[in-house]
Amino acid sequence: MPAAMGTAVHNSVEDLCNLDLSSKDGDETGWLPPTAKAVLDRHWIAERDTFLATPRHPRWKDEMITKAHDGLVGALNILFSKSNIGKVALSEVTVEQWRSVQSIVLANEGTLKSEDGRLMGRLDLLVADMDENGISKGWIVADLKTGNPPKQKLNEKVSRQLRFYRDLLKENNPDHPPVHAEGWYSSNQTIHRAEGPSVLADALEAWEGMRPSPTPLESTPGEMQCGFCEWKAWCPSWWVARRDGLLSPGAMFRDEVVSTIRFDPESGAALFQRMPPVGVDGELAASDHRFGAILRDQALTQMQELIESGHEGPIFLGSARVDGKIVHMGDWCEVLPWTPLLKSIRE
Repeated sequence: MPAAMGTAVHNSVEDLCNLDLSSKDGDETGWLPPTAKAVLDRHWIAERDTFLATPRHPRWKDEMITKAHDGLVGALNILFSKSNIGKVALSEVTVEQWRSVQSIVLANEGTLKSEDGRLMGRLDLLVADMDENGISKGWIVADLKTGNPPKQKLNEKVSRQLRFYRDLLKENNPDHPPVHAEGWYSSNQTIHRAEGPSVLADALEAWEGMRPSPTPLESTPGEMQCGFCEWKAWCPSWWVARRDGLLSPGAMFRDEVVSTIRFDPESGAALFQRMPPVGVDGELAASDHRFGAILRDQALTQMQELIESGHEGPIFLGSARVDGKIVHMGDWCEVLPWTPLLKSIRE
């Protein structure tokens, strides 16, 4: 949901920066709020349709459009400040003022690609860095962020991302003016500069390490790596790491590999048996650990479809909420066949 909201805001900013205002009078005001709302509403609907068409998704939260609107306004206010317009109510922005904003936007949603084709990135905005006299003194690689802003300085991963865009741009433009990268946080309208050495050498090393080959990447199970991994149902190393105590089961939300003892497709009541791994080759064993579960909404539909398909093997339960002795599963969960990939599909 946060990603969908962010995409709607990003795409709305792009469309507003590309508006054709040639038919409007420069002194006209009051046009921006309804225009921005119409643009955001259009992208919100498009993101909702894509979201709901995805097989694995939580509940769509219509109420978050208010947060998306606030994020769009925050992004526009940052653009106003960068074009030396200052803080102004959207209803008071003239067409001519918005043309001034558009004039400093050198590129939006631009693709950056290294000369050898191995590295690629997509920047949100490239804007002219204006001085107080309205003269450009360089370029700003801007990445619009709709998430929580940093309390003090940029997270190292975000800093590395921004510097990656910066460095690719400089490599592609040898005669570039001074360039720096910034994270623009729309929620509180703060700007954080990413400073540090080039990251291109590290990026090339990472590219080499991820070159496709018949040998799978070495697994490195850990709380951070596995915490939000969407591929647990295909990873035997994750379940083995849980067995060996390298990963905690989780306090409230847990991932499990189970077999079905009983399931009522009408009520959604189920009884599962945990299936611990035997060895490291994807084999599972029965256990004495059984627990009840109540499945609703998307989780219930997935379980019903799995049973109707004739699946009789182990099942992966993702993000099951533990409440006492009963597990609850709903829109936020996944119910998938447990089918670990034990070797490269190229073999």
